Amino acid sequence: MLSLTMHEKDYLTINGDIVVQIYQISKNQCRISIDADRSVSIVRGKVLEREGARRPDCLADKSVSPG
Repeated sequence: MLSLTMHEKDYLTINGDIVVQIYQISKNQCRISIDADRSVSIVRGKVLEREGARRPDCLADKSVSPG
């Protein structure tokens, strides 16, 4: 797993065609934008967990409960 420290306006690319940008950081929130082809499924973790999916083992903070 890759773990990065990023700042506002920083971005990264995934596989050369998906772009993720940090566009606003406040006290306890980080807003991101994701530019990807519509064929790429992007689903919030909260939604997956609410529907019964397990939280991925690779996540850094395993103590956060779904909600």
